[in-house]
Amino acid sequence: MTENKLKKINFLDWYIAIPSMLLALFGIVNVYSASSNMASGSALSYLIKQIIFVVVGVFSAGFMFKINLNHLRNFKIRAWSIGILIALLLIARLLAPEINGAHGWIMVAGFGLQPAEFAKVILVLYFANFFERKPYDPHNLKTTTFDGYKWLWPGIIVTIILLMPDTGNAAICAFIILVMLVSVGFNFLWSLGLFSAGILGWACLPMLVKALHIDPTHYALARLVAFVDPWEYIQTSGSQLINSYYAISNGGLFGVGLGNSIQKTGYLPEPNTDFIMAVIAEEWGAIVVVLILLMLAWIIGRMVQLANQTDNIFMRTILMGTSAYITIQVLFNLGAVSGLLPITGVTFPFMSYGGSSSLVIGTMIGLALNASANINRQRSSTNLKPVRA
Repeated sequence: MTENKLKKINFLDWYIAIPSMLLALFGIVNVYSASSNMASGSALSYLIKQIIFVVVGVFSAGFMFKINLNHLRNFKIRAWSIGILIALLLIARLLAPEINGAHGWIMVAGFGLQPAEFAKVILVLYFANFFERKPYDPHNLKTTTFDGYKWLWPGIIVTIILLMPDTGNAAICAFIILVMLVSVGFNFLWSLGLFSAGILGWACLPMLVKALHIDPTHYALARLVAFVDPWEYIQTSGSQLINSYYAISNGGLFGVGLGNSIQKTGYLPEPNTDFIMAVIAEEWGAIVVVLILLMLAWIIGRMVQLANQTDNIFMRTILMGTSAYITIQVLFNLGAVSGLLPITGVTFPFMSYGGSSSLVIGTMIGLALNASANINRQRSSTNLKPVRA
């Protein structure tokens, strides 16, 4: 076998790359449509920005695909990444102005930077290194999985995010960590129980607030309480969810047509970000929403398939962490749009407007493509067939 045949680019995983590009392009179209009645800017300005964001995301994906994974094992790179992330989180929490009830954004030259988004990438790489150096041993958890101080930095990151307050992204980070634990052998039922308990407690929190007659004056708390009975708060915090219901109902199976959404014309306050799937459901219909979910399920399933085909803990953890990130983002966003979960301000992968989210999804896809190429290249070098979908 010649060296050329072993070049990484020859093992680019089109099963991940093509659906990702199609979703990103479709997202650009829908950001343009959903932004047509935004008070803060024209649809064209949002279109241009989103194209720039997606292009930057594609370059990030290309960079992460080309990079030698050994560089991501470097201790200095990990330490600097964690240090910069914590510094940005603290700046956002302590110095940045409050936006939509949370101190989660740093504004730079008219663009918003959301440090909590980048925490997901850092945590995936952190635990990929951690579990590779100390493989899981169920008989020696203290020195392998729960080595005390190694959990300090992830704990600080998630705690700061929670204090912003940004419960949605904090929960997403926790879920990603749990999935990575399962991927290295941690008991699945214990992990599922922990996550289910967290979700149940979060979903029951609004009912507890109402039962105790706590005044929900804070923005985030008001959105939580509105989840229980949005019709009671139809003029205030419940209006988002109710108008999301209207949008989904209006769309039916086949939609009202691109650009013809009624709810984006001032009824949904975040039509191009948090509630873009409501606009897509209204304009394109339930069938297209299902197609989007099937493409995402294909990407997620491909990553899980690859993870199960390798004994390399570092690459397996990257693939499982990335698949967990996409999965929980989709579930949280759709849960909020459909009223199954409280509204948290979580974006929908590939579809929502935003620079931070586009850069992070591009970076994560690039990491997954890198891991996939390495797995298949190694299999070819040992005369094993590449992993087919």
